Amino acid sequence: MKKAPKQLVNDRFGSRAKLVDEILNLLGSDKEAETPARLKATKNSQLLRLHEVLTSVKADFGSKEKLVDAIASAKFAPNKPDAAYAEKISGYTQKRLLDLYRQVKK
Repeated sequence: MKKAPKQLVNDRFGSRAKLVDEILNLLGSDKEAETPARLKATKNSQLLRLHEVLTSVKADFGSKEKLVDAIASAKFAPNKPDAAYAEKISGYTQKRLLDLYRQVKK
C-alpha cells in the first residue's frame, strides 16, 4: 500500500521542519524573504515534489544558472545563445525551468 505524504516526510527527513530546512538550503540565493513562511504553509506532497526537483537540478546541472545556460544553448543550438532569452527565463522557478529543459531537449 502506498504511504501518505506525511509518512514519507517522516521516514525520509524525520520531520516537516527538517524538510523545509533542506529545501531552503537547496534554494540557496534563489529564495526570497517570505519563502520560509510560504514553505511552512505548503502541503507535504508539494514539499516532496519541490525537494525532488531541486535535488534533480543540483545533481544534473549544479545550479539554476547552469540550467538556464543549458536551455539557452539547446534552444539556439547552431547559433550563439540569445542573452535576452536567458535573462528572461532566469526569472522562472526551477521547476518550470526543468520542464522547459525537457521540452527543448526533445
